[in-house]
Amino acid sequence: KELGRTRLEVNVSIRSLFGAKMFALSTVMLVPVPEYTAKCTILVTSGKAKYDATKKAIVWKIKRFSGSTEHSLRAEVTMVSTTKERKPWSRPPISMNFQVPMFSASGLRVAYLKILERRLGSQYQVEKWVRKLCKSGDFLVRI
Repeated sequence: KELGRTRLEVNVSIRSLFGAKMFALSTVMLVPVPEYTAKCTILVTSGKAKYDATKKAIVWKIKRFSGSTEHSLRAEVTMVSTTKERKPWSRPPISMNFQVPMFSASGLRVAYLKILERRLGSQYQVEKWVRKLCKSGDFLVRI
């Protein structure tokens, strides 16, 4: 929301829709701001956020994001005031990266895993565990 020519207010909320016993690791959200930003005043409910001038974005990092919870970021962006006319801001999408261990987004379950190695015979020792990791890939949201 633009509050005049030199101020901008940003409100972002994220909610996890997976179970309360699960959690997301290394959650990083990039909220783009105009390239002529002077400073940002940021308030978050969880994690840490800072303005990165090289990325032209507010970088919000949450180490461990529990399931069935909601967190929010509120920022006031102050832009450099100029007398000449600026070109309009294109509003790039918000991007987000995260990992959810032991979660299958498709709902696929591994019932059993059988390994057959005939040449090793009884020398082959099997460790019985399966690890799943769900990664975000490219997750973009237009504002």
